[in-house]
Amino acid sequence: MTEETLIVLTSDHGDYLGDHWLGEKDLFHEPSVKIPLIVVDPRAKADATRGSVCSALVESIDLLPTFLDVVGGDVVAQHHRLEGKSLLPLLHGQAIALREHVISEYDYGHIPVAKKLGIAPIDARLFMVFDGRWKYVHAPGFRPMLFDLDSDPHEFNDLGADPACSGEHQRLHAILSAWGLRQSQRTTVSDGQIAAGAGRSGRRGILIGVYDEADVPALLWSRPGEAQS
Repeated sequence: MTEETLIVLTSDHGDYLGDHWLGEKDLFHEPSVKIPLIVVDPRAKADATRGSVCSALVESIDLLPTFLDVVGGDVVAQHHRLEGKSLLPLLHGQAIALREHVISEYDYGHIPVAKKLGIAPIDARLFMVFDGRWKYVHAPGFRPMLFDLDSDPHEFNDLGADPACSGEHQRLHAILSAWGLRQSQRTTVSDGQIAAGAGRSGRRGILIGVYDEADVPALLWSRPGEAQS
């Protein structure tokens, strides 16, 4: 079965294990937010990248579109309910960037720190934007955190309050704002279904404001399946 099975080894989150004097996964430092992702594609198309390491920015939500792509499904047609992107181009050696940044979010309303901070569960949210160098963490009600992983790979120097980094702060906050306005709630109806259904409500029921039969389309004078003269 190894010759015809795509194998993926990953995890839902990392764990501090003492890094930053923390345990578990309550913030977005690399030990917590970065996860293992090992993909074995047995097909010949993946031979060019076999055994290599890819540093492209990817997210966990990319896995389901990848699986759909592997079995021949149309990933683009499912974009209304699949937010991720297929990883097959990377696996097959295509030099492309799937995205310019990654997003993480976390609801901390269930842990004791929210109560200690006086934060209502509905407001206990954390968001992260990372572009490969700069990591921006937004916590509603608090000042942001900002890390430059090029000069500070272990994330010990929080630049969130540094006026010299205000430009990065604004740039990354704008990315987060745009992400928050994305279409992400229409989970069952495709673009094609919406286009096909547009205006159908005007073809049934009582017509109001029609004074002349000539103003009524012939379609409304017939029942479904009846011929029109």
